[in-house]
Amino acid sequence: MEWRGGMIPHLEIEKDHLANENQPVQNQPNLRVVTSEWTQFRGPNRDGVAPDQKTSLNWNSPPVLRWKTPAGEGHSSIITFENSVISMEQDGQEELVIARSLDNGKTKWKHAVNTRWEDFMSGVGPRSTPTISDGKLYAVFTDGSLVCLEAGSGKLVWHTMIVSEGHDFPEWGLSFSPLVWNNLVIVTPGGEDSAARAYRKDSGELAWSSAFHGEGVYLSPSVHNLLGREQLITAVSGKIAFLDPRTGKTSWSGPWKIFLNNAQITQPLALANDSILLSAGYGKGSERWKATPGSGEPYAVDSTWQSKNLKSKFSNPVLRDGFIYGFNENSFTCLDASDGQLKWRGNKYGYGRVLLVEDKLVILGNTGVLSVVEANPEKFVEVYSGQLLGNARCWNGPALAGGYLLARNGEEIACFDWAKRD
Repeated sequence: MEWRGGMIPHLEIEKDHLANENQPVQNQPNLRVVTSEWTQFRGPNRDGVAPDQKTSLNWNSPPVLRWKTPAGEGHSSIITFENSVISMEQDGQEELVIARSLDNGKTKWKHAVNTRWEDFMSGVGPRSTPTISDGKLYAVFTDGSLVCLEAGSGKLVWHTMIVSEGHDFPEWGLSFSPLVWNNLVIVTPGGEDSAARAYRKDSGELAWSSAFHGEGVYLSPSVHNLLGREQLITAVSGKIAFLDPRTGKTSWSGPWKIFLNNAQITQPLALANDSILLSAGYGKGSERWKATPGSGEPYAVDSTWQSKNLKSKFSNPVLRDGFIYGFNENSFTCLDASDGQLKWRGNKYGYGRVLLVEDKLVILGNTGVLSVVEANPEKFVEVYSGQLLGNARCWNGPALAGGYLLARNGEEIACFDWAKRD
């Protein structure tokens, strides 16, 4: 076995975590018809904003457990497809994409790749989240495998490698989630020849490779409309770039001013049609970048404000009505998006994940504590807080579909019903 990127061999004998699945909680109501889906990393629009749940949520009470079952290690977030709950996890020497029933948590199908990543800081397992588009599922494994599966059955459609032999993997492994844009699957493994690539979603054939290159980092590719033009925002160690998602051609690139080593993890957040927010932990802070028409290049990009009151390590902030809500290391804060001024500093929730659901902020902390905070720039108001999962490390993003909250950590995955009951 080859151990990449500082991986440490795991010598313990592991049991098959799929062999002893828990039974669902008894006497549950019939599963509601779910019309909203959580199709990719951070939700349907990749921005941490939940779609209309088509049911009223009971904010003042803890969600009711429907089922819970063991899961393998890994940092993959949850997605949904029809009545399936899908994530990636480690099972011995294999990484799995695994689909479970939304109704009872039973395994529906799984697809395995023989690979294992382990490093001292981030631990074991896959750290990418699959993406659903037009009934197909696209997943990246830590060995550089990119697969397309039938989302309903797990049947393999195509497979390709997005890295060449001898690829210099980032210290914490391939952690980006694939982006499906139009007829392309865009990936950002980094590399000295090309940092970003696009594959045709129907065949897996290479469509383009970027001239933009460098050591890979951890944020996922995202497309934003800047001054009426769609741009793929990506980064390498110490540098950020806007690429034409159709061709991979560089529209603009510049230094990542709040960069530390290669720890670029937090996603760019669109603040307006000309502005994005960049943030980093480890004491760095946040910065608003504004694009204006450039000479020679499509854009000139300048910093309009910086703040030390939002230092997002890997907890992506969200935007509502001109205000930013996110983590300042492990405490929760609100900033005015126009000038970066601190509106309030709230409680500490660890290094968690946040979703915007209606006018509420749903926070899942890294110890499995679930909290609900009002999206109110005038004052910090906590609506609810309580233990949701066991206290195993929870770096995984939850999903919310049809009033069902799906959450996992490195040991278990669970479904909770948050809808109001008669």
